[in-house]
Amino acid sequence: MRDKLSTWGKGPLEKYAKFVAHRALIVLAIVLVFSIFMGYQSTLMETTGMSQKEWLPEGIEVINTFELIADQFVGSFDRTTIAVKSEPRYARSDEIRDVRDPEVLRYVDLLSERSKLVYGVVSVESAADVIKGVNDGRIPSSLRSVESLLEQNEMVERRISNYISDDYTMSVVRLNLLDDADANEVVQELREVILIEKPPGMSVEISGGPVIEVTMQELAQETMGMTSMVSFALIILILIILFSSFKYGLIPLLTIVFGLIWAMGALVLTGFDITPATSGVMAMIMGIGIDFGIQVTKRFRYELQQTSGTFDPNDPHRNREAAMVNTINNVFYPMTITTIAAVVGFKCLALGQLPMMADMGTMMATGVVFCMVAALTVVPAVLVLLTRKGKIKKR
Repeated sequence: MRDKLSTWGKGPLEKYAKFVAHRALIVLAIVLVFSIFMGYQSTLMETTGMSQKEWLPEGIEVINTFELIADQFVGSFDRTTIAVKSEPRYARSDEIRDVRDPEVLRYVDLLSERSKLVYGVVSVESAADVIKGVNDGRIPSSLRSVESLLEQNEMVERRISNYISDDYTMSVVRLNLLDDADANEVVQELREVILIEKPPGMSVEISGGPVIEVTMQELAQETMGMTSMVSFALIILILIILFSSFKYGLIPLLTIVFGLIWAMGALVLTGFDITPATSGVMAMIMGIGIDFGIQVTKRFRYELQQTSGTFDPNDPHRNREAAMVNTINNVFYPMTITTIAAVVGFKCLALGQLPMMADMGTMMATGVVFCMVAALTVVPAVLVLLTRKGKIKKR
């Protein structure tokens, strides 16, 4: 079967190899134009967070119920918390150690009022609201007054325990958000809210579902950049050692450089975004795709050595042409089979019910396909252009 396929495809492959050998600049020009377009598309790729319901597939009863309730009771299921903590730096200082202190309560009240101005915030609750509710809308002037107020009303003390910890070192401001509010915008505005001057000895942080989502998104961007750079650097080092040559060590890298650009551009055109779950895909594509570039480069160097015995000094192009024809003929089918097997394997991830696994499979499959295409277009053209007459020596 393989022999029949080889015979059937021999003509087109030889024609393509000869075209690359004689028209390498034209091939590179076409590749560069395509790469510019796909490169622009790839710059439009965004890193987005994933809510809990996006981790699960559609049609699951718990998700349907969640969406039904969210539609009926808008804003009650997405909560963010501002935590004000007592963290004195010195043992004998004037820093506040009890969050029931009126200065802290006024600070918490200010945070609450500022938070209400953030678009997407439906309601805000804090200890300051409880105190003001039983004290004619005012915050007492001293800690002793606050303590006395709580001691006189057991119900108020129970209510305030929802916002102040048992050891009085933390007070929280609870924010209810619209379910469809933009998490990035809300978190950005809340980060600006907590920049207001704090009482001495206090620290403030925000947490909750939207904050975690945005933080994961930021970490995904950082992780993707770091893993890609480290992977790329290690691959360069290994290739230079493997080929004992800077030139032939760097040429295979074109496979993953162009392959990733094309893959990311294609994914953007089909509506894909990078999520925390798929942030490591680029490094994995590099690890798989570089093999195609290594195969083509290694085989071409081998074929050059084989043709050196029949080297024609008057026609060096014929030697490069013969080497490239043999290279393409020998690597095309193994690379095609490898690519098909990889694509099938990655697309099988879609057989499960988790959307993130299906997305990862699609991204991996796309990356592998474009790396193979790059290995059969960019790499051969560059190899031909950089193989000078002096590099082909008669054995």
